[in-house]
Amino acid sequence: MAFPPGRWPAITTAISLAWAWVAASGRGVDGGDMLMMDRFLRWQATHNRSYPSAGERLRRFQVYHDNVDYVDATNRRGNLTYRLGENQFADLTRKEFLAKFMSYDGNDRTEDDNTVITTAQGADANMWSSGGVNVSLDPASVDWRAKGAVVPPKTQTSSCFSSWAFTAVATIESLHSIKTGKLVPLSEQQLVDCDQYNGGCNRGSFRRAFHWVHQNGGLSTEAEYPYKAAQGTCDTAKSDHHVAAITGHASVPASNELAIAKQPVAAAIELGSDIQFYKSGVYSGPCGTRLQHVVTVVGYDADESTGEKFWIVKNSSGQTWGERGYISMQRRILGPGLCGIMLDVAYPTMS
Repeated sequence: MAFPPGRWPAITTAISLAWAWVAASGRGVDGGDMLMMDRFLRWQATHNRSYPSAGERLRRFQVYHDNVDYVDATNRRGNLTYRLGENQFADLTRKEFLAKFMSYDGNDRTEDDNTVITTAQGADANMWSSGGVNVSLDPASVDWRAKGAVVPPKTQTSSCFSSWAFTAVATIESLHSIKTGKLVPLSEQQLVDCDQYNGGCNRGSFRRAFHWVHQNGGLSTEAEYPYKAAQGTCDTAKSDHHVAAITGHASVPASNELAIAKQPVAAAIELGSDIQFYKSGVYSGPCGTRLQHVVTVVGYDADESTGEKFWIVKNSSGQTWGERGYISMQRRILGPGLCGIMLDVAYPTMS
């Protein structure tokens, strides 16, 4: 059998991986193992993943094998409203995934915080009005992406726990667009470097970020102060160049329905066990309410075929995750919401 010259490196690597697998598992390699190894090597190439040693590559293959088996088995169930997929997190265990993306620090939110809090003028107290009552939103669906008010999903990377900064920036980008008609990508790195109220790459709060932006007089553009996925010294010259300013922010009472019709909002969620591999459909769990990660809610809608209502949620894991960087999350009217999405919500204000 003749192989194309360009395939020899991959074939050689697969054979090496197969021998390592035999040594580690104490059994032979069957056809299924070889197919999985080839799948893993193609996944490595797609996501530009490399490992420091043959031993680490074997360990990652074993994790990948387990994850892909889980994804395939879950999709075969046929009774779910969503599907999983093989994405850039396929070589991470659940514990490792959480360790890399638990960037929420909401210790400035108390259990008895049940009133709208405004740092300055511009909050709309009527924006959050249902108080958990089962009501229909008006209009029936909203998608701020279709209105040209949402910058496409960006990538925080797993080396910097900065989802708090990405969500704060995303909501300000959208509000600035709604108010001015100009959609301008703004700087997350400015918050990571300069916001003394948060932890840079070591977790943070979107409400503290809003407070800092208000105090600072605004945000710089992403082009002027680009993201580096690491905390550095604040570049005050760039930070003092303000493109989008806010007048303050408002926190939203727990267990209130999100009236997202007026603007995208910041929300904290638990990273449900299937969110790591979410690919499409309306995510409906499993999930709890231990808030760990920060996202941006940019709209709501209902599935045309099933009528299942959902929030349109923008993540900061790039556009190869989920539905081009978004996840449709089941919209539960009462209680804390799926994954606790109604427990800690805020939005920036602008005159």
